[in-house]
Amino acid sequence: MILADWIAIAVVAAFILIGALVGFGKGLKFFTGGIFGIIISILVCYLVGGLVLEIPFVHDILEKFIQALTDKNKFCDFLLQIHIEIIVYYIILFIIVSALRVLIVFLLKRIMEINNPVFKVVNRFLGIFFFLIVAILLTLFVFQIIYWIGGSTYEDFHKTLAGSFFKLDKLLEANPLASLPDWFRENFTHQVPNG
Repeated sequence: MILADWIAIAVVAAFILIGALVGFGKGLKFFTGGIFGIIISILVCYLVGGLVLEIPFVHDILEKFIQALTDKNKFCDFLLQIHIEIIVYYIILFIIVSALRVLIVFLLKRIMEINNPVFKVVNRFLGIFFFLIVAILLTLFVFQIIYWIGGSTYEDFHKTLAGSFFKLDKLLEANPLASLPDWFRENFTHQVPNG
């Protein structure tokens, strides 16, 4: 085993310990609040924005918004050129998604932290599982950033991971996050309504 393997074991052990101590409810609240929560809300808006835009009710409201601004003055014409209806749509969608995220996290946290021995054990085990997933995702994200930087940084890091017992060098080469931007682009592009 190389140094990177020992570091991986220490990181996994630390995340397991934190998960067991903090539990699922508090861990979920921490990782879905603040900047993480904003990133999650933006990602969800990006993923579902095109789908919600195709709902006839939403499409009709946007068309009425466009009609209300059409031929009013030059400023309204400018707003229509920059597709203000889509900007307003995504701002409203972001507010709705953020409110739902906060509500869901609040409810899950309250359920997981019920003062019951069974729920306490379940909360701890789910906390361990949750923090392991977070550790894996953070590792993949760091590997992806190193891949994007490329050049000698990537080559040196790849050499450092060579011969890893946990095949970290192979994980760096075949990072599942590398294909996500293309997958999102192919599956979640949407059309802007004509105005």
